[in-house]
Amino acid sequence: MTGERMLLGDLRVLELGEALAGSVCGRLFAELGAEVLQIRLPSNARRAETTEARHARRVTDALKQEVDASRLEELAGQADLIVAGGVPGELEGAGWTPEGLRALAPGAVVVTITPFGWTGPYRDYRATDLTTFHSSGLSRLLLGSVEDPLVEPPVRAAGEQTEFIAGIAASTASMAALHRRARTGEGAMIDVSAHEAMACMAARELSSPALGVVPSSRTRRGDVLGASVVLPASDGYVSISPRETHQWAAWVGVMGAPAWTADARFATNADRLQRADELVPLMSEWSRGRTRAQIYVATQEAHVPCFPVYSVGETLEDEHLIARGSFMSLAGSEGRLGPAPPFGLPSVALREEPPAGEFSDGAAGSSEATNASGELPLAGVRVLDFSWVIAGPTTTQFLASFGAEIVKIESPTRPDPGRRTALHDVLGRSKLNLGLDLKAPGAVDAVLKLAATSDVVLENFASGVMDRLGLGEADLRKVNPEIVYVSSSGVGRTGPQADAVAYGTLVQCFVAFADLNGFPDRPPSPGFAWSDPLCGMLLAFSSTAALYARQQGSSAVRKIDHSMAEALLWTMPGSLLEAQEGMELPRQLGNQSRDLAPHDLYPAAGEDQWIAIAVTSDEEWRALCAQVEGLAGLEGLNVAERFVRREEIGGVIAGWTAARDAREAMHALQSAGVAAGATFDTQMLFEDEHLWARGFYQPVTLGDGETQLLPGLPWKWADGTRTATAAGGLGSDNEEVLDRIAGLSPREIEALRGGGAFGAEAEAAGGG
Repeated sequence: MTGERMLLGDLRVLELGEALAGSVCGRLFAELGAEVLQIRLPSNARRAETTEARHARRVTDALKQEVDASRLEELAGQADLIVAGGVPGELEGAGWTPEGLRALAPGAVVVTITPFGWTGPYRDYRATDLTTFHSSGLSRLLLGSVEDPLVEPPVRAAGEQTEFIAGIAASTASMAALHRRARTGEGAMIDVSAHEAMACMAARELSSPALGVVPSSRTRRGDVLGASVVLPASDGYVSISPRETHQWAAWVGVMGAPAWTADARFATNADRLQRADELVPLMSEWSRGRTRAQIYVATQEAHVPCFPVYSVGETLEDEHLIARGSFMSLAGSEGRLGPAPPFGLPSVALREEPPAGEFSDGAAGSSEATNASGELPLAGVRVLDFSWVIAGPTTTQFLASFGAEIVKIESPTRPDPGRRTALHDVLGRSKLNLGLDLKAPGAVDAVLKLAATSDVVLENFASGVMDRLGLGEADLRKVNPEIVYVSSSGVGRTGPQADAVAYGTLVQCFVAFADLNGFPDRPPSPGFAWSDPLCGMLLAFSSTAALYARQQGSSAVRKIDHSMAEALLWTMPGSLLEAQEGMELPRQLGNQSRDLAPHDLYPAAGEDQWIAIAVTSDEEWRALCAQVEGLAGLEGLNVAERFVRREEIGGVIAGWTAARDAREAMHALQSAGVAAGATFDTQMLFEDEHLWARGFYQPVTLGDGETQLLPGLPWKWADGTRTATAAGGLGSDNEEVLDRIAGLSPREIEALRGGGAFGAEAEAAGGG
């Protein structure tokens, strides 16, 4: 099969169950061309969905076809991938166990997506987006530091994000398994935990306990100028991030160099961070007199990272997103638009209509496991990694875990900033490191020799940098026409704002993610760099999908133009749909729900300790009333009545929880059949019995023989992922990479060293 076609057009996917996460997983495959057929539970067996989930599902289900459950055996036998999403008991009740599905389709990839995984002490715990978000540790990070933790407690993100992250994690692992299956005929069984997928979003923070770092207080000390800050404009807000010295100087120029900018108290970045509480009001005096557009244009012209804080409706009208084709027609929805895949793919690679109710002939692999080779999914794949900080290194960490050989290329004069934190310990695992100054004589030629024998190149530089270095897509194609070129940027490499300077936290403001999150009547907060780890997973999925298509003989995709803005929009389909239909969007609901009551966060014993409780049915309400003494006599209230008395009920619950340890209250409520989750911090996660029972923390042996226990992966796949090795030093693998892979002679390597390509620090450290 050759020529241009839908990227995954020969794959057949059978999606089972009611979990939105399963639908999200199926949507990614469907958009790239796979035929996705669904078997859902009978209507009377389906749990009521929240408004957020129902609207999101209108988009995630749009490119699929629902079929009757009686066809399970027939379709399972034809499927390349089977996705089963829900709680384990629900899936078992339908007969959809991993072992049972594998028996129906021995050569297929079978992935289950459940709240806490298929095994472990919390296996059968009830879960909602609220409770899983809090138990994953992310709710403490989402808004960043706050003035008063009691006024702004930990909070979940809007839009059922737990389901999207779990679905994307399942897609990433499944795509790797399908890549191996096409080569070996070997199927797989993969166990995805939404809880673990969410926890992995904060890789640096999650690794802190193993590195002896105590969880920090959420109470604001100064401000967040080192990352991003929101300033008021005359018509809303903008977010800026002048985090580097030259950016601050340019920002001062944009403001017209007011007198206070010459104050010695603000001379250095450290000074500005320490006195941010004084600095932000001074900047706000200037910004209040200008519109968002005026500030955005002026700052970007000066190369200062800045974006307006948009509402959801404004994203649909943005000229850059429209020019990029960031939205696509939603099949069967009367002209409504849904988010397009965030990969910048040509239309020929994408599916636009649902398939028929039958699987066509596929070509992905054997229907039986004929060659159980035990190879890792990406064995033999080589990736040149020019990326830094979070999104790109997260991508290559996942690709490395699947067996790819990663060559991380860093400048010895300006190494990855992640080396200054625990990020490098987590994201640098299982990679070779080449410390190379690309401006030194012979360095680019050496990289071109590496590219000639590589499969993927990944970069996230500013637009034009790779071309100016002589390592752009056209340059690499001259030495390797088949290489997959993966470019990641804030808003994509095409469109009127392609050259805009962007960071992940600013993108969160641009696409209205920040506008939806938090508490009523408070300014939006960029907060945690949510979009970076999200993009890391999506990039691992799309890179592997491109490799799979190349393996199958397709020429449709050799370049991925990944947009962080589009990636985040992809996880907000329900809000986009509501905006088009004139619905009033629920801005900043905090931890509350449009549909469920009680559904909130309640204080527990101890400083800044909390427990999330979500009652999803009258049965759960009666169970909660039996546990909380003050609710006696209210057992007969229906959800509408509970909404009316929400404050009264919340006060009673808060009185009960405040006297109890959050984890003990969680276990007690779960034992009674109520969805509840303690608001975990990283130390609590590190001590959590469920994560230890599932082997989530993995030992990594360092060069000195010491062992660290670092967070693992958001899926369990015994024979599909490698044992990680410790992150290397800058330039620690120069000799091996240049000799074994690039084929340079000792004399050529010595010439690079003499020309300063390895840098003085790397040479002094013996890294070259």
